[in-house]
Amino acid sequence: MDLTEAQLTDYQVTGRHPWELARIEVVVQLLKEHIPTITTQKITILDVGCGDTYLIEQLSKKLPLTSFVAVDTAFTEEMLEEYSARFTKANIPIRVFQSLDSAAASLPAPADVVLLLDVIEHISDDVSFLRYLQSSPCITADTRFFITVPAFQSLFCAHDVFLKHYRRYTNDSLQQAVTKSNLRVVEKGYFFSSLLLPRFIQVLLEKKTKPDSAKGIGAWEENPVKDNLIKGVLLLDFKITYLIKKLGITIPGLSNFIVCKKAE
Repeated sequence: MDLTEAQLTDYQVTGRHPWELARIEVVVQLLKEHIPTITTQKITILDVGCGDTYLIEQLSKKLPLTSFVAVDTAFTEEMLEEYSARFTKANIPIRVFQSLDSAAASLPAPADVVLLLDVIEHISDDVSFLRYLQSSPCITADTRFFITVPAFQSLFCAHDVFLKHYRRYTNDSLQQAVTKSNLRVVEKGYFFSSLLLPRFIQVLLEKKTKPDSAKGIGAWEENPVKDNLIKGVLLLDFKITYLIKKLGITIPGLSNFIVCKKAE
């Protein structure tokens, strides 16, 4: 979860939005698709813009051989101390940092994976940011980048404003951004197609009501039955559209993903 959203509950999040829970499974499936040995070999994942670390905490349970390095410029010194103490006490292989430079200095070997999950839409110059990441000594030609972003600028709404997004993407515009930054695309696509219609309706309603603000997923009220149902629908959505994508058919969704590496 974005730290902006976590602030809504004073960082005491009790319920997780089904979108967030489903996205974790999407990330796991993409990691396994591109790194088949990820469950049997030791690798290092660098999560840039990690938010409240919930996602990589869940990944650490699903990928027990993997070590994680989490970076977020919104971390305070107090938060770094609290996270570090909690992870050390629970023997969770996650280290947290406020900057990429400090994270890179702590790594004994380059990162195998970089996660940028709903991050670059927050950056005014996404291309320069991606180039900056590649200049880090912890990034090599073998490092894989897994990037997710919100899709379609026409669906930009109050929620995007609340989260301080600069833009939403299409597959083509996302590919253009990573290509300009000297990354080579391995795979790209959309996911969560079933959320397109609800978001389209939301945008239409906002044009009439003109809301001043919006709440993030940090304000989600937990309902286990409803949450599991929505999560299940989203995962089925992803599995079906991902299979169709492999047949060469692109179905749009509310989010994009792209997997890439440094260009030769």
